[in-house]
Amino acid sequence: MIKELWHSFPRTLEQRINALLDEAEPTPAKAFQLYKVCQNENLWQDSFEKFQKHLNEFFALPKVERRKSHVDVFLNAPLHTHLFEDFELNFRNAVVDNRSLLNLANWAHHLMRVAQKTDCLVISEDVLVKTLRYITNPPLFEKAKDIKFEDFCDAWKKIVFNLFGRKYDSEFQKILRELEWLQAQLKSEELQQQDRRPAFMPTIYLTQTEIDWTIGILKALDANTQLPKFPLSRGPQKQRLIDLERTIRLYNIVQTTKDPEFLKHKENIKATIINRCEGLLRDKAA
Repeated sequence: MIKELWHSFPRTLEQRINALLDEAEPTPAKAFQLYKVCQNENLWQDSFEKFQKHLNEFFALPKVERRKSHVDVFLNAPLHTHLFEDFELNFRNAVVDNRSLLNLANWAHHLMRVAQKTDCLVISEDVLVKTLRYITNPPLFEKAKDIKFEDFCDAWKKIVFNLFGRKYDSEFQKILRELEWLQAQLKSEELQQQDRRPAFMPTIYLTQTEIDWTIGILKALDANTQLPKFPLSRGPQKQRLIDLERTIRLYNIVQTTKDPEFLKHKENIKATIINRCEGLLRDKAA
């Protein structure tokens, strides 16, 4: 078990560092910047405190579930798509959960200690915590997102040198060489898997009319205007387009009804339409 965990350590560590950002919240400065953006666009007129409360609820969602519609629901009008990009965090404008960071340092320390059979201070929890804090509170000249294992190693070297100079250089270099070898092995395995992977085959062929209709739906949702009807009288013939049209019909019903049972599902239906449109455009043949 330890052998398998150690073999994948570089990749797992890389993923877990980036995952810290996925569960982070915006700094007060970032929250205020988003507040001012929405205020300047006449999307929000209430207090910063109320805005921040909604913002925290948004960032409490798992990253894969965050949609523009979740922001639109508490604003006076839908947010422009290009402004939604401002809601993307990086380590420079995010507050990372301290417990998650400490847990990650603890996990890395114990795995290195057992796998390398060493208690050298360079792998101590204190050193690893300082390394992770350096990464998650980066200086201006350092990366603030999409952290790679090599970035972790660079930060680790800086922390070790600042704390100990070259006192533990021999043992530290030995650990680094082992990790670099593991990283090279993982990259080699990934390349082999890519070579075996079949070439991408589009899952649906769309005509230009169907593409234009799909794009038109997304634009209408973004502008909060009437969704376009399918342009051909016979209606869509492909199953995914048929499913999309059915969802649009349901959305149109919800738009006009006063039934609270329907209304509470409005945002979910809208998100479903967006997902289906984006999926069609992503999977279409070039």
